[in-house]
Amino acid sequence: MPVFTHTKNSCKIHIQKQMKPRILIMTVVIVILALLICLCLFTYFKISVPISKLRKEASRYESYRNNFAGLQVFLTGEETRQLRTMINDYHVEVAQKLGVSGLVNDEAVYQAVKKGYLVRLDDSRFWKIKELKDSLPFVTKDTLKLLEIIGKNFEEKLKELDLPLYRYTISSVLRTTQAQEDLVRKNRNATRGLSSHQFGTTVDILYRDFEYTAENQYAYYYLMRNPDNSEFRKADFDCLGNQYSQCLKIILGKTLLQLQQEGKCLVIYERRQPVFHVTVARKF
Repeated sequence: MPVFTHTKNSCKIHIQKQMKPRILIMTVVIVILALLICLCLFTYFKISVPISKLRKEASRYESYRNNFAGLQVFLTGEETRQLRTMINDYHVEVAQKLGVSGLVNDEAVYQAVKKGYLVRLDDSRFWKIKELKDSLPFVTKDTLKLLEIIGKNFEEKLKELDLPLYRYTISSVLRTTQAQEDLVRKNRNATRGLSSHQFGTTVDILYRDFEYTAENQYAYYYLMRNPDNSEFRKADFDCLGNQYSQCLKIILGKTLLQLQQEGKCLVIYERRQPVFHVTVARKF
């Protein structure tokens, strides 16, 4: 009996020794298969689907052009009045409450960034930043959130009208006290005295400059990396946007007015400059 038990235990040990390499190999194979599946899914959802979406949008170019041609949108007199009700004094008052004070020069701005009071404003699929000459690309976190909301709401209105997607253009952001004083000396249209641009709460949005964009971040990435790809027809869509910039201006104006009515921002539809002067009106 003891001999039989010893033999049985020896067999178990032998089988376990043989199984260990097999289990290890199977584990490695399963891990490799899982990685391959993840890679395939990533390629499909992050590359193939966005590119397919861009091609599909390009195939609808003629349809979009017809939609623009038949579009009837306008700002009523009352809507225009409301977009010019919140004068500069209101903007400055709110900016002082929600923004960052003491931004006298570039060094003060960079210190505010280090402390987390301001964040850098870069291009996104919702907006592009025109070359800044008299301002710096920094805003408060609440202002950044507002710009994203504006972009999303503008996008939704374009979809409702069955139009291609465009991003708006920001022409002015944060001005230091020094930059504001310099601007007043050389530009008679610039605000005399204190400006809401001096607190990181305000941007100017050009209402004549729009650029074709994409519905999600990955499609936007491929579109901007390949602007000359004839499959995407970006140049054609940009020309279409320029041709119907007045329609896009009105749609953007209605978007901003709705947000102003919701208490999220203040807007001035400028007369002397082709911009919407926009200031964040609340914390997010």
